[in-house]
Amino acid sequence: MNPNGKHRRTDPWPAEMPRRSVLLGGGVLLGSAALGVAAALGPSAEHEVANAANTIDDTERTQAARDGESRPSRRSRRSGGGAPLIHSTDDWGARTPYRRATVLSRAPEYIVVHHTFTPNVTDYSLRQGYRIARSIQGAHMGQGWGDTGQHFTISRGGHIMEGRKGSLAAARRGRMVIGTHVAGANGYTVGIECEGTYNSVMPPRRLLDSLTELLAWLCGQYDLDPKKAIVPHMKFNDTDCCGYEFAPTLPRLRKDVAAALRSA
Repeated sequence: MNPNGKHRRTDPWPAEMPRRSVLLGGGVLLGSAALGVAAALGPSAEHEVANAANTIDDTERTQAARDGESRPSRRSRRSGGGAPLIHSTDDWGARTPYRRATVLSRAPEYIVVHHTFTPNVTDYSLRQGYRIARSIQGAHMGQGWGDTGQHFTISRGGHIMEGRKGSLAAARRGRMVIGTHVAGANGYTVGIECEGTYNSVMPPRRLLDSLTELLAWLCGQYDLDPKKAIVPHMKFNDTDCCGYEFAPTLPRLRKDVAAALRSA
């Protein structure tokens, strides 16, 4: 999903991509999920990425060279109860939402992985994480939405931010806030935005590590089977999200999350 709220339509599905294993995740594609709700999506103006040429192929060497003090250590990323360190909306300076979030007293059925379709920046600092969180909220509220569409955002530096206000508190109680990130499926999904564009490259290792930790915690909080619950945005809507390069690796991600749950 673009930071301006547009759910990008996809080019024809690449023939070499294992579509079934990517989309289903061990579950069944719900017919009702394919019914988009135009009112929930807002205007569909095309998103312009001014610095798209800055997209780079991430390597461990590039990541290591830019680590410095911007990458949180594994210990510092952890908080009580096995949860990763999640920076709240107050931490990153979120605006006051237009409307109070709707909280459901039940768990979601799916956790949806997105990419932001923004440049693959090499600024891995926490400051950049806060910047992308504020940018997304501003764009989404500019579309007339009440707040950030997704529940959580992970920067390319591996910093995890709460997205829609109330999402973190709800997850801690095994509940879910209704977001605006998947057409026709917002009532039973939680969304995670991964900063960057992953149609031809993979996310940085630090982002993947944090995503695994966040998914493991959420699956534990919601008593979800990672092999069935973790899906890409393209499962539900006609979009390239979470990326042609990234989406086919979700079976591996599901296994990593399951292993993290077993070792918790």
